[in-house]
Amino acid sequence: MTLRRYIIASLFLAPCALLTVSAQESNDEVGIWSEIGIEKAITKKWDVGLDVEYRSQDRARFSTGLGTSYKINKYRKLGVNYNFLYTGKSEKYKDKSEGEVGSEEWTLGYNRTPEYWYPRHRFSAEVTGSVKLWSWLKISLRERYQLTHRRAKTVDKFKHREEHLMQYDPTSQIKYDEDGFPVFAVDENGNFIFDENGNLVFEQEPGEPIVWEEVTVTDETEPKYIPSLTDQVLRSRIKFEFDKKRNPFSPFVSAEFHNSVSRGDHMLLQKIRAAAGLTYKFRKHNEVSLAYLVTFDMYDTEDDVVVRQHNRLHTINIGYKYSF
Repeated sequence: MTLRRYIIASLFLAPCALLTVSAQESNDEVGIWSEIGIEKAITKKWDVGLDVEYRSQDRARFSTGLGTSYKINKYRKLGVNYNFLYTGKSEKYKDKSEGEVGSEEWTLGYNRTPEYWYPRHRFSAEVTGSVKLWSWLKISLRERYQLTHRRAKTVDKFKHREEHLMQYDPTSQIKYDEDGFPVFAVDENGNFIFDENGNLVFEQEPGEPIVWEEVTVTDETEPKYIPSLTDQVLRSRIKFEFDKKRNPFSPFVSAEFHNSVSRGDHMLLQKIRAAAGLTYKFRKHNEVSLAYLVTFDMYDTEDDVVVRQHNRLHTINIGYKYSF
């Protein structure tokens, strides 16, 4: 194998190695992405398309998109897209317990925000450059600018508290006779002793103080305000694809980097996504695809502070497209 072929083969297999290592090290959730699309060629260089997608993972998502692309020449292509996204936010639970159970005072509690859905609008513009080597290997580099807007929303947050307080009787334990009946106190004349409320006073005997527990339970619901958000991202993707004439199978691997330009003081690497898959074309106008993706959530911002993420999401992507 020549040096040039060795370099190309290494580039082609690197994302596959990345996927394998991640799958071995991670126990993350595996989700399913399914997509159906239709594409119409207006001219030899210009086409439009419509697609519908559903993602079932940590955040379920429905989306529909409309896009168009124009091929400048055999090496470059431009495209613009609009997508409407309807995303589900999973239930959020936060423990709010305080103190040690069994001590004089402690609290058991939690805050829970139930699952809710919210819409988003996404606009993107992209340029793709590609080159073909040895008549079978297609290498493409895509740069996409993406703007996503989410409107403000208010949801209900449920708060549950159990306040436990241990109470102690400062007196000694009540004295009982041999038949199990309490013994009432008497004075030196043998008369029963009454307290200020007119109740008989028990005779006490030495022992541990009487202990009981008071529990106060409160449940309340309060509104939680979720502010609007506009995120701008640059997505850079490199893709290696087997593309040979009259061959219906096209295996591919790719790696994509998401850099936010609207969070933090500089470009923030939000995620890295690697993929390996296969596309199969049949009956001239039909195409199906199957791919495995792994997404590394790298950094994000919480309360204007950049924080390191530790999420890895594994995905099986199934797609179908009709072109005419």
